[in-house]
Amino acid sequence: MIFDSILKNIERHITLSEAEKADFCSLLEVIQVKKKEYLIHQEEICTHEAYINKGCFRTFFVDREEVEHTFYFGIEDWWISDIYSRTFKVPSQYKIMALEDAEVFLISDNALEAFLLRVPKMEYFYRKLFQHSMAVYQLRLLQLHQHTAEERYRNFRQKYPEFDRRIPQKYIASFLGLTPEFFNTVRTRVLKSW
Repeated sequence: MIFDSILKNIERHITLSEAEKADFCSLLEVIQVKKKEYLIHQEEICTHEAYINKGCFRTFFVDREEVEHTFYFGIEDWWISDIYSRTFKVPSQYKIMALEDAEVFLISDNALEAFLLRVPKMEYFYRKLFQHSMAVYQLRLLQLHQHTAEERYRNFRQKYPEFDRRIPQKYIASFLGLTPEFFNTVRTRVLKSW
């Protein structure tokens, strides 16, 4: 079934009945996103939660000097959205771009809220999802401020070994808070000692 992966993702935390699974799946929209296309544009209000069934995405923003800053990567079996924009119904400060051809399952905020009222145990699932996201975000901020460039790259490679093959180095550099040139130096040093 097309929705097996998202249902397995949810069932890591809760058990849904067959009727609840069917109800939830009926709310999902399947979309194809081509490489370099956007799931969300900067200044657009985010109205969906997205589950990545296939592909890889990058969440980033562009500052006043037109420099891109990568905030988040997402791959298969991960969720991606602009939580701030969705929560406060304000224009997104981020862009979410596909780094590969991708397939995403979208659920609108309205459909999700209605489902959460019908199936309260889904609140637990989303609380766990957001707790995990917040914990990862806090760790990332700590590492940006307390770890050397080499330590950040080592941690990145250990935690996400497949990203080096799938994500262009300039985006990894941006995620780590480094210029592409300095990242090349750091990457060379780390790989020699690996």
